[in-house]
Amino acid sequence: MISFSVAFDPNRGIGKLGKLPWHIKEELAVFKRNTLGKNILMGQTTYDHMPGKLKDRHTIVVSIDPTYKVDDEDAEVIYDLLAFLKEHQDDETEYIICGGASIYRQAYPYAKKAYISFIKKEYEVDTYFDIFNIDEWNITKEVDHDEFVERELTRK
Repeated sequence: MISFSVAFDPNRGIGKLGKLPWHIKEELAVFKRNTLGKNILMGQTTYDHMPGKLKDRHTIVVSIDPTYKVDDEDAEVIYDLLAFLKEHQDDETEYIICGGASIYRQAYPYAKKAYISFIKKEYEVDTYFDIFNIDEWNITKEVDHDEFVERELTRK
């Protein structure tokens, strides 16, 4: 099953200069809880901008550079995202898309589940999650936090 995890502000902003524009510890803890022990998939730029490895998760990095490699025994590189999505869209195993914007756009039609943090404050951003349409989803869980609303959704 293909899922995605994303946090965005009221304007659907998700990033600034390749990084999160906010640092909300509680939201990062939600991301960790939702992805721990699972397969996460992200683009090369997102992976390269992370401050460190994400422990206890199998990371799949998407790259268009056939020479790109990762130095992490818990990670692998794939070079054809659409082939991967088609192959795994009906798996019982969950693959959680974690960015960036291009990867989200390509994977969105395949996603059956979503973990979304709706950040309450507006931030200065240069990257957006503009493909999301709430009308395509059922909210299965909602938790209101001080700085964001955590929701789990399933595709209608």
